[in-house]
Amino acid sequence: MKLTCVLTLAVFGLLAATAFGDEPKSYRVELSAAKIGTAELQAGQYRILVHRDGTEPRVRLTRSGTDDGIEVAAKVESGDKKYSKTEVHTREVNGTQQITEIRIGGTTLRVAFQQGS
Repeated sequence: MKLTCVLTLAVFGLLAATAFGDEPKSYRVELSAAKIGTAELQAGQYRILVHRDGTEPRVRLTRSGTDDGIEVAAKVESGDKKYSKTEVHTREVNGTQQITEIRIGGTTLRVAFQQGS
């Protein structure tokens, strides 16, 4: 009886972990005025929502205090170790800062933005 009860709880635990494993993850990041692809972002705090459903991850950036957000093409990868702080990598293109990737502090998550998206 005990073994059946333990196995039943273990199965439900695995099912619950699987069901919630693909939930969108949300992170906060401070950005300077820049572009991601053709989308222009004002300086400020943003919420990054990472959806991992289907074959391609989707990333949505929403400026804090607003409901306005943009969805951008991105490659989401997990690194070997956790990043100690959030890093925003940019490069200058025609006098404008382009965000190329964001490494989320406290996680192994790296979000690389496709140029021209």
